[in-house]
Amino acid sequence: MIVWQALVLGVVQGLTEFLPVSSSGHLVLFQNLFGMKEPLLAFDIAVHGGTLLAILVFFHKDILDILKDFTHSLQRAVSPKPASTPSIQPSHRGLWACILITLIPTGIMAVCFKHLFEAAFAKLIFVAAAWFVMGLFLILSERFQKGQKDLSVIHYGDAFWIGLAQGIALLPGISRSGSTILAGMFLGIKKEDAAKFSFLIAIPAVAGAIVMELKEGIQYFSANAAIVLTGFAAAAITGYLVIRWLMKLIRQGRFFLFGYYCIAVSLFALTFVILS
Repeated sequence: MIVWQALVLGVVQGLTEFLPVSSSGHLVLFQNLFGMKEPLLAFDIAVHGGTLLAILVFFHKDILDILKDFTHSLQRAVSPKPASTPSIQPSHRGLWACILITLIPTGIMAVCFKHLFEAAFAKLIFVAAAWFVMGLFLILSERFQKGQKDLSVIHYGDAFWIGLAQGIALLPGISRSGSTILAGMFLGIKKEDAAKFSFLIAIPAVAGAIVMELKEGIQYFSANAAIVLTGFAAAAITGYLVIRWLMKLIRQGRFFLFGYYCIAVSLFALTFVILS
Protein backbone atom coordinates (compact mmCIF):
# COMPACT_ATOMS: atom_id res chain seq x y z
CA MET A 1 0.00 0.00 0.00
CA ILE A 2 1.16 3.53 -0.79
CA VAL A 3 0.16 6.85 0.77
CA TRP A 4 -2.54 7.83 -1.72
CA GLN A 5 -4.22 4.44 -1.28
CA ALA A 6 -4.09 4.92 2.50
CA LEU A 7 -5.72 8.33 2.03
CA VAL A 8 -8.52 6.85 -0.09
CA LEU A 9 -9.13 3.99 2.34
CA GLY A 10 -9.10 6.41 5.29
CA VAL A 11 -11.71 8.61 3.62
CA VAL A 12 -13.77 5.52 2.76
CA GLN A 13 -13.62 4.43 6.41
CA GLY A 14 -14.62 7.89 7.64
CA LEU A 15 -17.49 8.13 5.18
CA THR A 16 -18.88 4.66 5.79
CA GLU A 17 -18.17 3.86 9.46
CA PHE A 18 -21.18 5.85 10.67
CA LEU A 19 -23.41 5.66 7.63
CA PRO A 20 -25.45 2.43 7.64
CA VAL A 21 -23.55 1.01 4.67
CA SER A 22 -20.77 -1.06 6.36
CA SER A 23 -17.30 0.45 6.52
CA SER A 24 -15.69 -3.01 6.71
CA GLY A 25 -17.52 -4.06 3.56
CA HIS A 26 -16.29 -0.99 1.71
CA LEU A 27 -12.72 -1.59 2.87
CA VAL A 28 -12.92 -5.14 1.53
CA LEU A 29 -14.35 -3.87 -1.78
CA PHE A 30 -11.70 -1.16 -2.24
CA GLN A 31 -8.88 -3.50 -1.23
CA ASN A 32 -10.10 -5.84 -3.98
CA LEU A 33 -10.30 -2.95 -6.45
CA PHE A 34 -6.72 -1.98 -5.54
CA GLY A 35 -5.60 -5.59 -6.01
CA MET A 36 -4.83 -6.17 -2.32
CA LYS A 37 -5.58 -9.86 -2.01
CA GLU A 38 -4.83 -10.23 1.70
CA PRO A 39 -7.06 -8.51 4.29
CA LEU A 40 -5.14 -5.59 5.85
CA LEU A 41 -6.32 -6.01 9.43
CA ALA A 42 -3.51 -3.89 10.87
CA PHE A 43 -4.39 -0.92 8.66
CA ASP A 44 -8.08 -1.43 9.47
CA ILE A 45 -7.17 -0.93 13.14
CA ALA A 46 -5.63 2.47 12.35
CA VAL A 47 -8.61 3.81 10.41
CA HIS A 48 -11.03 2.52 13.05
CA GLY A 49 -8.97 4.45 15.58
CA GLY A 50 -9.55 7.58 13.51
CA THR A 51 -13.32 7.16 13.51
CA LEU A 52 -13.23 6.43 17.26
CA LEU A 53 -11.58 9.82 17.76
CA ALA A 54 -14.37 11.45 15.71
CA ILE A 55 -17.01 10.03 18.10
CA LEU A 56 -15.09 11.20 21.17
CA VAL A 57 -14.88 14.75 19.83
CA PHE A 58 -18.48 15.02 18.57
CA PHE A 59 -20.14 13.54 21.66
CA HIS A 60 -17.67 14.81 24.26
CA LYS A 61 -20.38 16.50 26.37
CA ASP A 62 -22.51 13.35 26.53
CA ILE A 63 -19.43 11.26 27.32
CA LEU A 64 -18.40 13.56 30.18
CA ASP A 65 -21.94 13.39 31.60
CA ILE A 66 -21.91 9.59 31.48
CA LEU A 67 -18.46 9.44 33.09
CA LYS A 68 -19.63 11.75 35.90
CA ASP A 69 -22.63 9.52 36.51
CA PHE A 70 -20.41 6.42 36.51
CA THR A 71 -18.00 8.03 39.01
CA HIS A 72 -20.88 9.10 41.24
CA SER A 73 -22.31 5.58 41.17
CA LEU A 74 -18.95 4.17 42.29
CA GLN A 75 -18.75 6.71 45.11
CA ARG A 76 -22.20 5.72 46.34
CA ALA A 77 -21.21 2.05 46.24
CA VAL A 78 -17.96 2.36 48.22
CA SER A 79 -18.67 5.27 50.55
CA PRO A 80 -21.24 5.16 53.38
CA LYS A 81 -21.42 8.94 53.34
CA PRO A 82 -23.78 10.48 50.76
CA ALA A 83 -21.76 12.06 47.98
CA SER A 84 -22.74 15.36 46.42
CA THR A 85 -24.88 14.75 43.36
CA PRO A 86 -23.28 16.13 40.18
CA SER A 87 -25.33 17.93 37.55
CA ILE A 88 -26.27 15.19 35.08
CA GLN A 89 -28.85 15.14 32.31
CA PRO A 90 -31.74 12.76 33.16
CA SER A 91 -31.19 10.86 29.91
CA HIS A 92 -27.62 10.04 30.99
CA ARG A 93 -28.38 8.68 34.47
CA GLY A 94 -27.59 4.97 34.55
CA LEU A 95 -26.82 4.94 30.85
CA TRP A 96 -23.27 3.70 31.51
CA ALA A 97 -24.72 0.38 32.74
CA CYS A 98 -26.71 -0.09 29.52
CA ILE A 99 -23.60 0.70 27.47
CA LEU A 100 -21.63 -1.96 29.36
CA ILE A 101 -24.42 -4.52 28.90
CA THR A 102 -24.21 -4.16 25.11
CA LEU A 103 -20.64 -5.42 25.35
CA ILE A 104 -21.73 -8.83 26.68
CA PRO A 105 -23.31 -10.25 23.49
CA THR A 106 -20.88 -8.32 21.30
CA GLY A 107 -17.87 -9.67 23.18
CA ILE A 108 -19.15 -13.24 23.19
CA MET A 109 -19.67 -13.18 19.45
CA ALA A 110 -16.31 -11.51 18.83
CA VAL A 111 -14.44 -14.20 20.78
CA CYS A 112 -16.45 -17.25 19.68
CA PHE A 113 -16.62 -16.36 15.99
CA LYS A 114 -13.34 -14.44 15.58
CA HIS A 115 -11.94 -16.70 12.85
CA LEU A 116 -15.24 -16.72 10.97
CA PHE A 117 -15.39 -12.93 10.92
CA GLU A 118 -11.76 -12.63 9.80
CA ALA A 119 -12.30 -15.19 7.02
CA ALA A 120 -15.31 -13.23 5.77
CA PHE A 121 -13.03 -10.25 5.04
CA ALA A 122 -11.39 -12.25 2.27
CA LYS A 123 -14.68 -13.17 0.53
CA LEU A 124 -16.24 -10.33 -1.42
CA ILE A 125 -19.14 -12.59 -2.50
CA PHE A 126 -20.17 -12.94 1.15
CA VAL A 127 -19.91 -9.17 1.65
CA ALA A 128 -22.17 -8.60 -1.36
CA ALA A 129 -24.84 -10.90 0.10
CA ALA A 130 -24.62 -9.22 3.52
CA TRP A 131 -24.99 -5.78 1.90
CA PHE A 132 -28.18 -6.92 0.17
CA VAL A 133 -29.71 -8.14 3.44
CA MET A 134 -28.68 -4.92 5.17
CA GLY A 135 -30.34 -2.90 2.43
CA LEU A 136 -33.64 -4.72 2.82
CA PHE A 137 -33.75 -4.09 6.57
CA LEU A 138 -32.93 -0.41 6.10
CA ILE A 139 -35.76 0.03 3.61
CA LEU A 140 -38.17 -1.67 6.04
CA SER A 141 -37.06 0.75 8.79
CA GLU A 142 -39.29 3.45 7.27
CA ARG A 143 -42.14 1.73 9.13
CA PHE A 144 -40.39 1.98 12.51
CA GLN A 145 -39.62 5.70 12.81
CA LYS A 146 -42.26 6.66 15.39
CA GLY A 147 -40.71 5.30 18.58
CA GLN A 148 -41.49 7.21 21.78
CA LYS A 149 -38.87 5.89 24.22
CA ASP A 150 -35.86 8.09 24.97
CA LEU A 151 -32.57 7.17 26.60
CA SER A 152 -33.89 7.93 30.09
CA VAL A 153 -36.20 4.87 29.95
CA ILE A 154 -34.00 2.43 28.01
CA HIS A 155 -33.67 -0.78 30.03
CA TYR A 156 -31.17 -3.62 30.20
CA GLY A 157 -33.14 -5.86 27.87
CA ASP A 158 -33.05 -3.20 25.16
CA ALA A 159 -29.30 -2.85 25.66
CA PHE A 160 -28.77 -6.61 25.32
CA TRP A 161 -30.62 -6.84 21.99
CA ILE A 162 -28.82 -3.80 20.62
CA GLY A 163 -25.52 -5.37 21.70
CA LEU A 164 -26.48 -8.56 19.88
CA ALA A 165 -27.12 -6.54 16.72
CA GLN A 166 -23.69 -4.96 17.17
CA GLY A 167 -22.12 -8.41 17.41
CA ILE A 168 -23.75 -9.51 14.15
CA ALA A 169 -22.30 -6.38 12.53
CA LEU A 170 -18.79 -7.76 13.00
CA LEU A 171 -19.48 -9.43 9.66
CA PRO A 172 -18.29 -7.23 6.76
CA GLY A 173 -21.28 -5.95 4.81
CA ILE A 174 -23.43 -5.63 7.95
CA SER A 175 -23.23 -2.05 9.19
CA ARG A 176 -22.54 -1.59 12.91
CA SER A 177 -24.27 1.78 13.05
CA GLY A 178 -27.07 0.59 10.80
CA SER A 179 -27.79 -2.60 12.73
CA THR A 180 -27.70 -0.94 16.16
CA ILE A 181 -29.83 2.04 15.10
CA LEU A 182 -32.32 -0.33 13.46
CA ALA A 183 -32.43 -2.47 16.61
CA GLY A 184 -33.12 0.61 18.72
CA MET A 185 -35.87 1.79 16.40
CA PHE A 186 -37.48 -1.67 16.30
CA LEU A 187 -37.48 -1.62 20.14
CA GLY A 188 -39.48 1.62 20.10
CA ILE A 189 -36.67 4.07 20.84
CA LYS A 190 -36.82 7.50 19.20
CA LYS A 191 -34.73 7.50 16.06
CA GLU A 192 -32.49 10.36 17.27
CA ASP A 193 -31.85 8.64 20.61
CA ALA A 194 -31.30 5.28 18.90
CA ALA A 195 -28.61 6.95 16.78
CA LYS A 196 -26.95 8.62 19.78
CA PHE A 197 -26.92 5.34 21.72
CA SER A 198 -25.41 3.60 18.69
CA PHE A 199 -22.53 6.06 18.63
CA LEU A 200 -21.97 5.88 22.39
CA ILE A 201 -21.80 2.07 22.49
CA ALA A 202 -19.34 2.18 19.59
CA ILE A 203 -16.72 3.69 21.90
CA PRO A 204 -16.01 0.60 24.09
CA ALA A 205 -16.79 -1.80 21.22
CA VAL A 206 -14.36 -0.23 18.76
CA ALA A 207 -11.76 0.35 21.47
CA GLY A 208 -12.01 -3.31 22.50
CA ALA A 209 -11.62 -4.50 18.91
CA ILE A 210 -8.53 -2.30 18.51
CA VAL A 211 -6.98 -3.71 21.68
CA MET A 212 -7.67 -7.30 20.58
CA GLU A 213 -5.84 -6.79 17.29
CA LEU A 214 -3.21 -4.28 18.44
CA LYS A 215 -0.53 -6.87 19.16
CA GLU A 216 -0.61 -8.07 15.56
CA GLY A 217 -0.54 -4.51 14.22
CA ILE A 218 2.35 -2.94 16.15
CA GLN A 219 5.00 -4.21 13.75
CA TYR A 220 3.00 -2.94 10.75
CA PHE A 221 2.53 0.47 12.40
CA SER A 222 6.22 0.97 13.08
CA ALA A 223 7.20 -0.05 9.55
CA ASN A 224 4.52 2.04 7.80
CA ALA A 225 4.15 5.16 9.93
CA ALA A 226 3.26 7.52 7.06
CA ILE A 227 0.59 5.18 5.70
CA VAL A 228 -0.92 4.62 9.14
CA LEU A 229 -1.02 8.32 10.05
CA THR A 230 -2.52 9.24 6.67
CA GLY A 231 -5.32 6.69 7.04
CA PHE A 232 -5.92 7.66 10.68
CA ALA A 233 -6.20 11.40 9.97
CA ALA A 234 -8.39 10.95 6.88
CA ALA A 235 -10.78 8.67 8.79
CA ALA A 236 -10.99 11.04 11.79
CA ILE A 237 -11.77 14.19 9.78
CA THR A 238 -14.28 12.65 7.40
CA GLY A 239 -15.86 10.65 10.24
CA TYR A 240 -16.58 13.81 12.25
CA LEU A 241 -18.24 15.50 9.27
CA VAL A 242 -20.31 12.42 8.51
CA ILE A 243 -21.65 12.19 12.08
CA ARG A 244 -23.01 15.72 11.81
CA TRP A 245 -24.63 14.98 8.47
CA LEU A 246 -26.12 11.64 9.53
CA MET A 247 -27.73 13.03 12.69
CA LYS A 248 -29.45 15.64 10.52
CA LEU A 249 -30.73 12.98 8.09
CA ILE A 250 -32.07 10.85 10.94
CA ARG A 251 -33.99 13.78 12.39
CA GLN A 252 -35.52 14.30 8.95
CA GLY A 253 -36.64 10.65 8.81
CA ARG A 254 -34.53 9.78 5.75
CA PHE A 255 -32.49 6.99 7.29
CA PHE A 256 -34.18 4.30 5.16
CA LEU A 257 -32.77 5.79 1.94
CA PHE A 258 -29.41 4.16 2.65
CA GLY A 259 -31.05 0.81 2.02
CA TYR A 260 -31.22 1.50 -1.70
CA TYR A 261 -27.52 2.37 -1.71
CA CYS A 262 -26.65 -0.90 0.06
CA ILE A 263 -28.56 -2.92 -2.54
CA ALA A 264 -26.89 -1.00 -5.38
CA VAL A 265 -23.36 -1.51 -4.02
CA SER A 266 -24.22 -5.16 -3.35
CA LEU A 267 -25.05 -5.64 -7.03
CA PHE A 268 -21.87 -3.77 -8.03
CA ALA A 269 -19.72 -6.01 -5.80
CA LEU A 270 -21.42 -9.12 -7.16
CA THR A 271 -20.78 -7.96 -10.72
CA PHE A 272 -17.13 -7.31 -9.90
CA VAL A 273 -16.77 -10.84 -8.48
CA ILE A 274 -18.35 -12.39 -11.57
CA LEU A 275 -16.23 -10.38 -14.04
CA SER A 276 -12.98 -10.97 -12.17
